Amino acid sequence: MRRSLHTDEEIAFLLDEAARGISIADICASAHVSLGTFYRWRRRLGGLKPAGVARLTQVERENAGLRAEVQRLRAALLLHPLRAEPVRPSQTGHAGSQSGPQHRGADACVGRFAFGRSAN
Repeated sequence: MRRSLHTDEEIAFLLDEAARGISIADICASAHVSLGTFYRWRRRLGGLKPAGVARLTQVERENAGLRAEVQRLRAALLLHPLRAEPVRPSQTGHAGSQSGPQHRGADACVGRFAFGRSAN
C-alpha cells in the first residue's frame, strides 16, 4: 500500500476542521484527496486530536518493538527449549502415592471438584 502524502497530524487537523463545521468537499479539495480517502481517514483515526495521534504513533511504535521482542524470545525458545522434567506424583514423596493402583489425578480429588473425580 502506498504511503500517504499527509502525516497523521495533518490528517487529524483535517478531521478536526470537518468536526468544526467546514464542508468535507472543501477540505478534500484543499488537501487534494478524494472523499473516499477522507472517510477512510475518519474511520481509521476517529475523533482523535493531533496530540492523540502523536500518542497513538508512539504506542504503535512501542507495540512493534514488543512484538519483535516476543518473536525473538520465541525463536530463542525454539532453538534452546527448556530441559526441565515434570515432577510426577510418585516422585513427590506422598505416602498414598506409592501404594495401591495409580490413577491419573488421584491426588487432586479434594476441594470443590472432588465429586467429579475419584481415585477408583
